[in-house]
Amino acid sequence: MEFFKSKKIAYLIAAMLAGSLVGCGGDDGANGVDGVDGVDGQPGIPGESWTPAVVTNSIATNVNVINYTFGEGTISYEFEVTNENGELVNGLMKAEGKVAALTDKGFINNRTESPINGVEDNVHIGGYGGVNMESSRSPDTEGATLTQIEDGHYEFVLPLKGVDVGTEGIVWLRVGGNSATGIASSTPLVVNKPEGSMSTTTEACYSCHIDYSTSPNRHASYVAQGMDGEVTFVEGCLTCHGSVSREAVNAEGFSVGGYAGNTLSKIGHINHQEFETGFSVMNCSSCHAEPTININVAGPGCTDCHDTGGIPGDILPGNGSDLRKLHEAKAGIDKDKVINDSYKVAGTPLALNDAGLWCTTMSLYKVEGETKTLVDLHSLFEEQKVAHNPDKPINYAGSYPHAVYNDSIVARLTRSYETSYEADGSKTMCYTGVDLTTVPDAGLMASLRVSFTSEDYTDDSESDVLTIHGYTDVVDPVTGDVSSYDRRHAVGPDSCTTCHNSLGNFHKNGNFAEGGLGCVACHNNGQDRKAAGSAPGFGPMVHSMHWGVGSKSLDADDKEVSNAASVIAPQTSCVACHDSGVVDLNAVPNQFIRARAFHVTVDEDGNSQYDDTMMASPITANCYACHTDESALNHMVSNGGTIKQLVPATEWYKLNASESCATCHAEGRSSGIEKYHNFKR
Repeated sequence: MEFFKSKKIAYLIAAMLAGSLVGCGGDDGANGVDGVDGVDGQPGIPGESWTPAVVTNSIATNVNVINYTFGEGTISYEFEVTNENGELVNGLMKAEGKVAALTDKGFINNRTESPINGVEDNVHIGGYGGVNMESSRSPDTEGATLTQIEDGHYEFVLPLKGVDVGTEGIVWLRVGGNSATGIASSTPLVVNKPEGSMSTTTEACYSCHIDYSTSPNRHASYVAQGMDGEVTFVEGCLTCHGSVSREAVNAEGFSVGGYAGNTLSKIGHINHQEFETGFSVMNCSSCHAEPTININVAGPGCTDCHDTGGIPGDILPGNGSDLRKLHEAKAGIDKDKVINDSYKVAGTPLALNDAGLWCTTMSLYKVEGETKTLVDLHSLFEEQKVAHNPDKPINYAGSYPHAVYNDSIVARLTRSYETSYEADGSKTMCYTGVDLTTVPDAGLMASLRVSFTSEDYTDDSESDVLTIHGYTDVVDPVTGDVSSYDRRHAVGPDSCTTCHNSLGNFHKNGNFAEGGLGCVACHNNGQDRKAAGSAPGFGPMVHSMHWGVGSKSLDADDKEVSNAASVIAPQTSCVACHDSGVVDLNAVPNQFIRARAFHVTVDEDGNSQYDDTMMASPITANCYACHTDESALNHMVSNGGTIKQLVPATEWYKLNASESCATCHAEGRSSGIEKYHNFKR
């Protein structure tokens, strides 16, 4: 027999006991109104007995499970039901229970099937059933009963052929939800979950999915809670999407697997292969924070990719073996991690040479702990066109000069430079065509990139390249004063690589490391790249490409489809990037952003022209990337925002925007951004 008592019930009982002990030393019910004792044991109102409020409906249904018991072919639940106000709920007519039994092949919740060729279903493992007294098929499961013992207190007995007194597994319960009573459906509850029997965790899934219950994806309403109110995403999914597929059948044709055709491991291993650009299922550590439980290549989970046909074999415990390393090594992810963690790039502040060109010298360093060792960059560089060369793994080493004002990149000044190498292998780049008259009073800075190829690299395989990014300090071209480049970057260093976990480049020698900081070299406030028609700057681009217009495309049938990230509810997934828990609108620089993408004109030949003499105010540009309807834009514009304002020929970046968004939407204000967006896990 399995017994489980809710902590909430335990606390209630403890409080009741404490109350009874207080009354033992004196008169029960003392301290009534005006010193008049109340009825024994009651709150002290003279002459009145106290009973909990009882109702017959709920908007939110809360369930306190008192215990559950396995018998031979049955499971019995005892529980209390209250509504959103803590009032006891009578008249419950619907309850559902599931058991995913823990077997040698993992968790299985086997369906009850119709006879095949006159043979009755002969496979029973765990099971599912329920009572619905409103239904004409009442009860749903033959022999199931739902009995009200007293106000709000119920017993639910569910016959399941696949359980007995020795069953261990995931026990699931949900009550309410039938229209006749007006009692809302409760959140699915995981009443019991065997510890140490899952290969992944809710925390691992929620590192990308954040809060699946709010997503528009399938089965969002099935996200379960445990007995202490904690989210039990993995256990709730395993109840139906267990370890063995429903498609696995015995000789008579009956399923020996679980309720669903897709196992949870298949959803992770196969269905996630196109999850997001830069995501690799071979980076096992993203989901499996600990070594996986099964190492049997013919067993559940492994057969998703290594299909041996037929029914999966038994689980073979890992006992310390770590298959994550094998997969990550095969995909080169381990070597990419070493490169990413072991190298840093730095450059000298820009300075004029004898020919009047602004120059920087870029150096590559090997980092081991606190020690940095200069690397001969020149000896490792080869502008490869065909394949990886282990002796010369670097195929790109370059930079761009930028104008910086108020810690914001306001222009890229040229793409052209003359190259030479120093005796230590560092690369000096002197830029031609730099015109400082277009950016008066701006400082100068260079963005730096050194790219390593992987073993799988080919000339058209940009994702098999990993880039180390860097930025020089900022120099004042008039005084020569040097200051650090300290761009405001409101995302964490691991924000992008949590989901974009392959570590490889996205495009044009830019990747997802350090919260996408390297991307700012092109996607900055002074260069609107019109990424997927999205928006100017780094922040608006990221917002749009995940949840706005940039996240959508047309399929072969011209039907609009969304990318993987767009199916995660934007209002709850902000924390995936903004992981500090704070987004301070008052800290956003009051400085315009180039906004070519927002202003389109059509020439006399009918061709679209993108005007690059427009600018947007910063908060509006970010918000409009997701909130693209006309009413939202009108609200922003009426409060001083803009997405298309003419840019003066020079010094546009010195102008202050007039948007007043922070007045109402800064954190803590009446309509603070945190009230509608989630910035905390």
